[in-house]
Amino acid sequence: MNLNKKILPYLYAVIFASLDLITKYLIRINNIQEQVIIDNFLTIDLTYNTGIAFGLFSEYTLITYVFSIFVFTWLIFQFREVKNGTVEFYSLTLILAGAIGNLGERGWNLVFNDNGKVTDFVELLFIPSFNLADTYISFGIVLLLYSEIKNK
Repeated sequence: MNLNKKILPYLYAVIFASLDLITKYLIRINNIQEQVIIDNFLTIDLTYNTGIAFGLFSEYTLITYVFSIFVFTWLIFQFREVKNGTVEFYSLTLILAGAIGNLGERGWNLVFNDNGKVTDFVELLFIPSFNLADTYISFGIVLLLYSEIKNK
């Protein structure tokens, strides 16, 4: 395992996670509410989510956070098995970036704000509010599924 394989996915993930955290910060400090980008299609609207995807398990924030840490740890170890530059490599990198963004914000808010909320701000059609980290995770999962189906 060369140094590139050890560092590259984490470097990419940190860059993408930073973009997620910066956009969340900008949305929060500017308190952007109901900013229509494309009528009846795309709106930027500051909301918060204490649950996992789409607000599921919002009353169990600490438990879902601890579970997410285990998944995050498992994800890091998956890079030992994946080849650099493959679809699986990029899919795991995207999932890792999303996990860093959401886990970082949720962890910060659990410690300092005692609520574990994550900033959501994108409203697309009928889909519940989400953020860039959620987008990374979603695209990463789709790419991972594609990679698994292609390799069968």
